[in-house]
This record gives sequence, structure tokens and C-alpha cells, in this order.
Amino acid sequence: MIGVELVQVAILWCIAGLSSICAINARGLLRQLISWTIVVAIIGAALFFSYMKVENVKQEFGLTFPAAPTEDSIAANSSSGIADAENDTYSVAEKQMIESVLAIADSIIAFPEWRAIQAQGIERREGFESKARFLRNRSMDSYRQIRNLTPSPEKKLSYDVLLATADNLRLAGYEVHNQFGLDADASGESIAKARERANQVKSAILTIISKE
Repeated sequence: MIGVELVQVAILWCIAGLSSICAINARGLLRQLISWTIVVAIIGAALFFSYMKVENVKQEFGLTFPAAPTEDSIAANSSSGIADAENDTYSVAEKQMIESVLAIADSIIAFPEWRAIQAQGIERREGFESKARFLRNRSMDSYRQIRNLTPSPEKKLSYDVLLATADNLRLAGYEVHNQFGLDADASGESIAKARERANQVKSAILTIISKE
């Protein structure tokens, strides 16, 4: 931008004033016409340079203001803010569910073998059966909670993997508890299946975490 000094602007306005006086005192139509043409030109120049000076002052004192946001930009920012909030909400819920799934899978993997449970007597067996029922219920609850989540398009792929993993965990919990209804099965095959599923769950969860 052209640099304009306040003194220069003041001189221009003084010249415009003197020119106006001369034009008023001019005699004859032609002289008045020429005089007023010159006055208008000088006043125009004075106005232009005055405006330039005002802009310089605004910049020097930081008085320039950004353009007001349009309705489209406000709507876009609002939509972006809502989408970010939804993503944050889902990410928090996903993290909590992953931690819960891992904890249940670890408990199933650590569940004693059937023969060891049988060897501890009926009283201890009831305690293990209660724990197996608890694991079954927790695995079912986790599956329901994950199924009720609403992922963003960017999270859809990892969500599908998480949902399938939760379903596998639900079956693992069922297998653990189901063993206590199979008295004829002394080998503990149902618990072995549950452990296998729980290990698969942990592998899938670690894959999800590594891609985050």
C-alpha cells in the first residue's frame, strides 16, 4: 500500500480549500468552469489519500477486522464440530469396550481346567460355576453394548472387527458356563473351546489397537 503522511493529506485539503475560494471569486463562466473542475479533482485526490491514510492507521494499531462469517461457513463449521464430537464420543466408548473385552478374555483364559475343578469338591465347584456364569453374563453385556455403538464412516471397518470379536467372546463365555451342565464330559472340552476363542479375541483386539 502507498505510504501517506498526515502532513501531505493536510496540504491537499488546504490546496482544495484555496482552490474553492479562487473558484468562487472567478469571473466569467469559462473561468468558473475550469476552476471548479480543478477543485473537484483536488478534492477527489484529497479524499483518496485521506482514505489511504486511514487504512494505514488501522493496520498500525491493529484495528482491521476479519470479514464476518457467512451462513455457509457457519453451517460447515457447525457440522464439522458435531462430527468431531461424535468421533470423540465413539473413540472413548470404543476404548472402554476394548479394555472390557480384553479383561473378560484374560479371565476366560485363566479359568481352571475342568479336571482341576472336579478334583476340588462340590463346594469349590459351585464357586467356579458362579464365576463362569458371571463371565457369560459379562461377555453377553459387552456384545450388546458394542452392537449399540454408532461408529463414524472412518471407524466402520474397525467397528465391524470389534463387533465380530465381541460375538466370539460371547460364545467363549457361553462355552465356559456350558461346561458345568456337561457332567458326562470329564475332558473339559467346552472350557478348552472357550480358551481358544478367548485367545482369538485377544489377537483380534491387538490388531485393532495396532491400526489405531
